[in-house]
Amino acid sequence: MLYSFQDLLFSISLAVYLSASVFIAVVRWGHRCEPYGRHMEYYHPAWRTFIFCFLVNLVMLPAVFMPQEPDALMHVRILMMLGSPFFCAILLFSYFGKVLKVNWWHRPVNLLVLPFALVTLLSLVLALIPGTQMEGRFVRWLVAVSGTLALLYLACFILAIRMIVRAIRRFSEENYSNPEDFPDGRFAKGVVWLSSVHLLVSWCGVFIGTQGALSITSILLAALGIVFLISALAPHRGLNVKDLEGLSGEEEPVQVIERPAPAQNPPASTVELLSKKHMDEIEVVIRRAVEQDKAYLDSHLTLASLSRHCGVNRTYISAVMSDRLGGFFNYVNRCRLDHADALRAQNPDASVEEIATASGFGTRQTYYSVKSRFGQKA
Repeated sequence: MLYSFQDLLFSISLAVYLSASVFIAVVRWGHRCEPYGRHMEYYHPAWRTFIFCFLVNLVMLPAVFMPQEPDALMHVRILMMLGSPFFCAILLFSYFGKVLKVNWWHRPVNLLVLPFALVTLLSLVLALIPGTQMEGRFVRWLVAVSGTLALLYLACFILAIRMIVRAIRRFSEENYSNPEDFPDGRFAKGVVWLSSVHLLVSWCGVFIGTQGALSITSILLAALGIVFLISALAPHRGLNVKDLEGLSGEEEPVQVIERPAPAQNPPASTVELLSKKHMDEIEVVIRRAVEQDKAYLDSHLTLASLSRHCGVNRTYISAVMSDRLGGFFNYVNRCRLDHADALRAQNPDASVEEIATASGFGTRQTYYSVKSRFGQKA
């Protein structure tokens, strides 16, 4: 049978996409850059899911050999419609769920896998049967079910993004007192944007539905897959290998010292070892540093710098502030707002800029931003 130019273009483009998927999966499987390769579950927590997502694309292989068949074309459209939000959602959940230690992350993943597998297998079987199976009432039913699942996967994708955004904000507020100093979470945001582009490209191709549109979509998805691979190979975790391997063994005892000392980060589990007496001692040290020594007047005060000032390791400082003082960001900025109110009462003619700068906010914009967060009128 002679193929038209569009048939050949569609077949070649899809073959490129599937070849790129296999290449990406093989590289991810074989890449064990030392010393990070000894701790794959820490530095690359979603590597198995990553491989699974790209290898599943091979179910579109029949369309490479039958580009002229309407069933094969419909099969590719269904897989792209379902696959993109499904893959993006489970990748975000599996990676950031493990990183953030969110215990429920695997539940949406488990719920997503079964219906995806059923629809995918049904579509594959019908694509392999000679003749036009996906037509009429049946194809409308199959597309309706696939569209409903795709919207469900999209909702899970949005839920994963919400989890990431909240985690970035929580991390920022636990470590920084000035909103202008908040880290931008570049890697997390990059992954979210890349996943969103992947979803947009896939659904545009599915919506148009022609061989030409799906050919362009396949090439673009192959390129995005390579970008995914490049971003996934580099470790993006906080601890270096020596520190990670040094966590094994006995937990270090809690110590509260009065002079500045280098801040340390013991395992999070040691926070549970803090007794009420230790919590009281650390709270006294914190209040003395922040309220009496007025550390809050430093507009770039961070949890790490406060830890050095107090001579208490950062994990314990964070635990006590969260448990007793409402959290680092809230506590420090309440002190700044109280200082600003006192200054305004003493100097009613002072400008907002002067009040903000003298109270540790740095700028008037930061002052207004913090007041808004606390529900106060500017």
